[in-house]
Amino acid sequence: MSSQSSPIVLSTSPRDVITPVHSRHEPLLPQHELRFVEPRTPDELHSSVAGADFLLGDWTGELGLGRTALGLAERCRLIVQPAAGYDSVDVDAAHDLGIPVANTPGANTRGVAEWTVMAMLLLVKNAVRNHERTRRGEWWMTAAADEGVHDLAGRTVGILGMGRTGLAVARRLAAFGTAPILYHHRRPIPDTDSAGLPLQRVSDVDELCRRSNVLSLHVPLTGDTRGLIDRRRLRLLGSGGVLVNGARGAVVDEDALHSALRCREIAAAALDVFGDEPLTGDHRWAELDNVFLSPHLAGSTLESREAMVAGALASLDVALRGGLPGTVVNDVPSLPAPGPAPE
Repeated sequence: MSSQSSPIVLSTSPRDVITPVHSRHEPLLPQHELRFVEPRTPDELHSSVAGADFLLGDWTGELGLGRTALGLAERCRLIVQPAAGYDSVDVDAAHDLGIPVANTPGANTRGVAEWTVMAMLLLVKNAVRNHERTRRGEWWMTAAADEGVHDLAGRTVGILGMGRTGLAVARRLAAFGTAPILYHHRRPIPDTDSAGLPLQRVSDVDELCRRSNVLSLHVPLTGDTRGLIDRRRLRLLGSGGVLVNGARGAVVDEDALHSALRCREIAAAALDVFGDEPLTGDHRWAELDNVFLSPHLAGSTLESREAMVAGALASLDVALRGGLPGTVVNDVPSLPAPGPAPE
């Protein structure tokens, strides 16, 4: 039974993601009941949310908190998403219901930045294709270089979205001698953040695509960014260009990208994220030899996961003590009052 003295926290993240971190970070959530949606299906979610005072979002992003689920969460006072991205939560519906939504920004910045630079190197070195050739016993030492194996230092890198992760990527690229590093962001970044970095801001996304040999995406998925990299912009990137997406799959028109890769309208792509996840079984990306794929693990290193979950639990702990976490993303200014104890 839920009461004001013993609120229930319902996790839509898998138990094996949350409990190891929870056990290492006592006294987070002391003396409060932590429940899990099991089995992890929409029907089970809908039958579980009514009794929850606080909701911990799904770290995997697979079990979304949509308007229907939130409408059933009559006691919910706060949702905390254990990730920087929160597109699996209907933040507009939460706002309409007066439920604040908090995220954990910056917790996986290092992991995503490292994956991004790794992916850039794989693409400009044409490493995936030549790995397969060498594995088959083919020796393309001269022909592969002529086909296109480059120094990263000789490439013009464009970064779309210069937030925490974009800046972390730029700092790592500077060590490779990529200069200038082009970027497009909705506003100029502060000098204190860009000090010592060879950054050059461009006016719009089209210019960034046109001038970049390597285009790296670091924007959240919103109504404005959905399908932002479309067929026309892929053609601006050109036949020698490569795309790295560690942001969200739907930022790219995936049909257009698949066609561009298949027809060699761009050289290659590295994809950690997809419009529909998980990507399992037979899928169209497997037919391409110029794409590097990974299962949404750029920001899912063990260190990143620890930081994201620990940050989310800390935010819940703040709320359980009556405070509002400082990372609320949907402009709800305070926690709703506790609901009455069920009879």
